[in-house]
Amino acid sequence: MKSNSRVVFFQVKTAKEKLSRICDMAAFHFGKKEHFLIFTPDDKAEEFVDELLWKQPAESFLPHSISTPDCNDWVIITQKKEDFKRARFIFNLRPTPLLLDTFQIVYELEDLTSLNKKMLSRKRFEAYKSLGWIIEAR
Repeated sequence: MKSNSRVVFFQVKTAKEKLSRICDMAAFHFGKKEHFLIFTPDDKAEEFVDELLWKQPAESFLPHSISTPDCNDWVIITQKKEDFKRARFIFNLRPTPLLLDTFQIVYELEDLTSLNKKMLSRKRFEAYKSLGWIIEAR
């Protein structure tokens, strides 16, 4: 079954590029007043992204929240699938694909910083491709 969802893979070769892509997309959707989720694998990643968004951009910060039950902020960091109803745009930072077609765009990293991360990126790409998702590389 073909999905109307689209997945955008950002090719990154350094940790700095990864952080930049996350911040850029969060700022882009915040600026358009579109609900945007950053889906993290664990508490450590959630805390890291939280700190990152308080420090970036350097001249300011990006308003955001870590998920709470009644949170309705534009940018939300979460580990909970229950939060998915809040947004049409999500940045998946988990090693597994996010195969729910409730999103307009799922952002992924094509992570070339290590062989293992490259292989995980390839598996996510193949999973989306097998379901007929529209895939874009940037």
